[in-house]
Amino acid sequence: MTGGNDHYLTRGDIAVTAVAGRFPESPSPLALWRSLLAGGELIRDYPARRLPDGRLFSPAAGECYVPRGAFLDDTDAFDYGFFHITPREAVRMDPQQRIFLEVCHAALESGGYGRGSDAGIASVFAGSRKSGWEPYLPAAADATDAMLALGGNCPDALASRTAYKLNCTGPAVSVATFCSGSLVAVHLACQSLLAGESDLAIAGGACIRFPSHQGYVYHRGGILSVSGRVRAFDQTADGTLFADSVAVIVLRRLEDAQGAGEPILAVIKGSAVNNDGARRAGYSAPAVDGQASVIQRAWDRAGITADRIGMIEAHGTGTAIGDAIELRSLLRVFAPAAARACALGSLKTNLGHADCASGITGLIKVILAVQQGIIPPTLNCSRPVDGLTGAHSPFYLPRAACQWDAADAPRIAGVSSFGIGGTNAHVVVAQPPAYAAGDAGKEPVHLFPLSARGPGTLRLLAENLRTYLLAHPRSSADDVAYTLQRGRYALPVRRIVLARDVPGLLCGLTQAGAVIVASDGPVDEAYLDMATAWQRGREADWSRFYTGERRLRLPLPTYPFDRGRLGGDMNGPAV
Repeated sequence: MTGGNDHYLTRGDIAVTAVAGRFPESPSPLALWRSLLAGGELIRDYPARRLPDGRLFSPAAGECYVPRGAFLDDTDAFDYGFFHITPREAVRMDPQQRIFLEVCHAALESGGYGRGSDAGIASVFAGSRKSGWEPYLPAAADATDAMLALGGNCPDALASRTAYKLNCTGPAVSVATFCSGSLVAVHLACQSLLAGESDLAIAGGACIRFPSHQGYVYHRGGILSVSGRVRAFDQTADGTLFADSVAVIVLRRLEDAQGAGEPILAVIKGSAVNNDGARRAGYSAPAVDGQASVIQRAWDRAGITADRIGMIEAHGTGTAIGDAIELRSLLRVFAPAAARACALGSLKTNLGHADCASGITGLIKVILAVQQGIIPPTLNCSRPVDGLTGAHSPFYLPRAACQWDAADAPRIAGVSSFGIGGTNAHVVVAQPPAYAAGDAGKEPVHLFPLSARGPGTLRLLAENLRTYLLAHPRSSADDVAYTLQRGRYALPVRRIVLARDVPGLLCGLTQAGAVIVASDGPVDEAYLDMATAWQRGREADWSRFYTGERRLRLPLPTYPFDRGRLGGDMNGPAV
């Protein structure tokens, strides 16, 4: 498994083979990453409103309206037909469940597994909370409607419904540990893989809040920010701001991912979960001992020391007490061996606090950082709190995106997430192993199958694939064909291109027809017969093309859902 520059990899490491998600102002992880590198703050301004009973806000009474928020768009849209869900059921599902289902499917396809079926036993671990959606449910006409509403709005159903719709037969566990839920889900997924319960695991979280697209009420002495900005670890920090996020990652045992030629974005080398117990001032108060302990335990499991950590994605909520305790815990574990500077950041300064999905969202930031070798800037910290910077501190605050040059050492980062109630989680992430190319194919022509539920979606899928190939001109035709054949679920409306190489595929994608021959030479009748049979709805034995040859699954564009509007006013009453 190891060799060359991959000496840091060990048996027991977990590969991250795909990420997917939707975020405020960012419909994908790549869009989020671009915003982070640009130092973007993804929080909108909203017009001022009155209180629900018509009263004006009273600053003298310690309350005011803060016209700021970070929400997902199009939460009333869902491709329910794709998942064989009726409109009657779909309209009664919490948008958290709807969007989580779409994001999980996208993640599987991005990793090269259309429904997870050929990866062995697939599992789902996910965290969510009550969204506030229930007041906008249509009235139940009968017992069936009432049951649909119950199953569609209970956080307990998030993982099991996903497992049902995506045919995941391993553990399906919904996690409820408040803010740390999604990172706890990642830890549980890793443990399930290591124990042999799962061969593939989806882990993540969903947080969508209603009423949507409006500001919030600030109360003096509460945790919300009166300024509408999260200033983690800054002396002027005045609280946090809640945000929407739905995000997941796909995990595999490293040796399995390498053997199957799957994309590996990063490696999880260790994780840990604990609880503060009674060692804190109150039930909702954090504790230094618990946080320091969970970080150290994760590092010990990963077999690393503090001097090898180049980046910490902190919980960093922007609350004075919470940040102070977190900094004390970090300084405790770094103090013995912090030989080099470590970047400290918090995605909440860009996005706000995504509650039970905050841990997975921060983890995706770190996965992309160790993969790309770039550390995004930390926002809103012009006056760092005492002890954060200086000659005796192991930390620095990146003011702009900077290259992460680890020389001969691998890029390694830690991600923390702490929940109300004291359940803490920490995950150690390392850069991916060196890329290993697939074998050169011996086939005179390749079959590139595309399918969708409707002709419009099929056209969009072809356009998205063409855009990807133009941006990645060195993609292997063998690997593109392999990914489309083995990593996508075959749907009713089908189109297939026969071509020798990627330029031929690009040409074929612009042509009309169901079976397109984009080859400059004769095509064997056996290939044409197989392509025609598949296009007409038959199953194909793609394995005949890959006997004794290694192929790679590429992160090609995923299915473009045809998301119909379900209707309803989800913005709720004026605040």
